[in-house]
Amino acid sequence: MDNPRHNNPVLSVKNLTIDLPRNADRKHAVSNVSFDVAPGEVVCLVGESGSGKSVIAFSLMGLLAKALNVSEGSIELQGEEIVGCSEDRLRQLRCTRMGMIFQEPMTALNPVMRCGDQIDEVLQEHTDFSSEQRHQKVLDMIAQVHLPDPARMYSSYPHQLSGGQRQRIMIAMALILEPVLLIADEPTTALDVTTQAQILHLIRELQGERQTGVLFITHDFGVVAELGDRVAVLKQGEMVEFGTTQQVLASPQHPYTQMLISSVPKHEPPIRKAIPADAPTVLRTENLHKQYFSFSFGRRRNVVDAAVDISVEIRKGETLGIVGESGSGKSTVARCITWLIKSTEGKIFLSGRNIAELSGEDLRQLRRKVQIIFQDPYRSLNPRRTVGQSIIEGPMNYGESHADAMAHARELMELVQLSPDGLDRYPHQFSGGQRQRVCIARALAMRPELLVADEAVSALDVSVQAQVLTLLEQIRDRMQLAMLFITHDLRVAAQVCDTVAVMSKGRVVEYGPAAELFNNPQHEYTKALFDAAPGRHFKFAS
Repeated sequence: MDNPRHNNPVLSVKNLTIDLPRNADRKHAVSNVSFDVAPGEVVCLVGESGSGKSVIAFSLMGLLAKALNVSEGSIELQGEEIVGCSEDRLRQLRCTRMGMIFQEPMTALNPVMRCGDQIDEVLQEHTDFSSEQRHQKVLDMIAQVHLPDPARMYSSYPHQLSGGQRQRIMIAMALILEPVLLIADEPTTALDVTTQAQILHLIRELQGERQTGVLFITHDFGVVAELGDRVAVLKQGEMVEFGTTQQVLASPQHPYTQMLISSVPKHEPPIRKAIPADAPTVLRTENLHKQYFSFSFGRRRNVVDAAVDISVEIRKGETLGIVGESGSGKSTVARCITWLIKSTEGKIFLSGRNIAELSGEDLRQLRRKVQIIFQDPYRSLNPRRTVGQSIIEGPMNYGESHADAMAHARELMELVQLSPDGLDRYPHQFSGGQRQRVCIARALAMRPELLVADEAVSALDVSVQAQVLTLLEQIRDRMQLAMLFITHDLRVAAQVCDTVAVMSKGRVVEYGPAAELFNNPQHEYTKALFDAAPGRHFKFAS
């Protein structure tokens, strides 16, 4: 039975087609897409990078790049046509009738303006309120998005807030004028699982109270299961499936949708081959402790224990996962182990040698045995160098000849399932998943014994993420590497880790075999992480 509220949709998109420039890899960014959003409804747009999700969002706001052109179709906001609207009218509609939450609040917010003043700008532009009225309305809105101490939040700069707090400021800014349509473009991708759950709950709560229509863009099917009423699946600009969340996720009809859902990492770890009892230990830490200090007028003011008494071990061929929220100390531990920062206390043994006791050439030679893969491959690679130059740089610094380094680089490109011809290309000529494969090849070029993956798949589409995870497992098994896998995503940890350490506020609160920890968590914090995982209780199509 049709829902009566769909008879008067907030947003109606009909046969929308957006052209790409002539030299693009396809003719249309979006081709003949139609859907609507009813009051109080959440419609999710799902698809891989390049599927057209964000292009649709920007077209609704009238923010398309000049190279893109709406060639056909209609976009109606409460019956008013958006396509062809004047810039002045679009400026009036933004914030007053539609608001947008962007993926990365740190880049969306002005770093030199206080957060409250940035929300107030919207009121100054679109209302005749007095300064006192505006100030009070901003404080009320900050309280509505469940931020503590609204007065302090008002006067804080973006860098003084956590990622989740910054995203709440963005939500407050988008909703301050009570728009009828809220567009959320991957607003939880960069957040840890508990913060993500809070933001999703907040969006659902505010949308329910105000009966705002929500267009939610994501590549995370767990988020779709948690939040969506209906789902549109996009592939290379075309809508291949549209229906209720239950219909699409539990019984997908299109092969592309089926492929995407099959790529979603499961919450239960697969059966894994046991690590031999006599496998040599590659890494061992004993009571690793890292403190950070802040100073004022030359005097120590604050001491932060980023990592406290961390004792873990990784054997050859084993993957140890470190899981926790942002600020739990995961990356601090990784950086201490790779000796990017020095630990305050404790011991780090790599291949039986204590890193802290080495210096000069001894330390330099040992450091090549541990290599790190970072979260953002685009920022990890020098944009002015070909990927071949980036891969061979490390080995050549250790005395390898250019010819030998390039020959090894070609082998590594094939190992990470890229064409060796790509060595002459630059990072921007690769997709995100391909760039991460290049970063893996660069790390392997040093012939390490320990590979550290620091949130190495968190920014990737679900299908690309699955491919990279499979690749990392294959490489680990083939080369018998030890791997330290840092992640906030429990589903990812379940798929690749033999052993898991759960961190909270700088301490390991639970540590053990992945199968035991996931099937029977003991610590309350671990249980809370599991409960917060989006889509945990939804039964996806098998």
